[in-house]
Amino acid sequence: ILDRDGRIIALFAGQPEEADDWDEVTRQASEALSQARTKCTFADGRLVHARGNYPTQGVGSSFGGGSKRPGPIKNTVRNARVLADLCKHPAIRRIAGFGSVMLATYAPRVHLKMQRRLRLLYERYPILRLNFDNSIYPAAHFNFGPNAVCFEHTDFANDPINWCHVTALGDYDPVQGGHIILLDLRLAVEFPPGASILIPSGVARHANITIQPGETRQAFTQFCAGGLLRWVDAGFQSLKEFGERDPQGRANFDAELDEKTRTSVRYFSRWDELLEDLREAAKPNPSFPDLPEL
Repeated sequence: ILDRDGRIIALFAGQPEEADDWDEVTRQASEALSQARTKCTFADGRLVHARGNYPTQGVGSSFGGGSKRPGPIKNTVRNARVLADLCKHPAIRRIAGFGSVMLATYAPRVHLKMQRRLRLLYERYPILRLNFDNSIYPAAHFNFGPNAVCFEHTDFANDPINWCHVTALGDYDPVQGGHIILLDLRLAVEFPPGASILIPSGVARHANITIQPGETRQAFTQFCAGGLLRWVDAGFQSLKEFGERDPQGRANFDAELDEKTRTSVRYFSRWDELLEDLREAAKPNPSFPDLPEL
């Protein structure tokens, strides 16, 4: 999906063209989520929430919601074990890797921004771990279903200049329901099981169309909390701590926000410059003159 300036702002990635076994990968991933759902316990807020009426659980690294520093997403011991097993599942791992590759391929500047900051974060805090050895995303959510249909919402805690990777799972007719709706773009697109999309979920309102009675829908998502990257940019501290320890530095940081917001769209590559961006991103020390803060 291109904006009026030709920048790639969202991607309907579908499934890997070379993967003849993707239907089986999808089936195995869906079955794994169904089994995991019976093993997890869910607090009320994980059963009915702002995104929909379905059980969901997160895993990985995040920052926000009152926490004082980045850390693992909190889970019970039992749930943590179940989620760890899900992340080790070969089908889930393949889906996660596909999403990460699509981010690196179609949004190389965004990928580089996240890669540089997360590398510093993980070096400083060894307790933090990636969910997958083949994916850059620091966190994931498993939407267990059987009716994982999202209400209209924006994932405001996610990094706004980034793509959330979403893969639909389950058994439903994608012509009749399960579509992804991008309300600000006035788009409704068929979203079949096994397909992936990458959208700026932190700023783009999105939802799903309901599925038919008797059908099941699940989803696997990968994302990056904006707080993780801001923590690094602020010198490994919260913005509140930054202001207390260095008022002038915080003032300078805030003064640059408007300009950074105005120019942040430059992180999304133009379609006609994508190959050039990919070549630059592949260099040992890539740089983009229009993004000096990258």
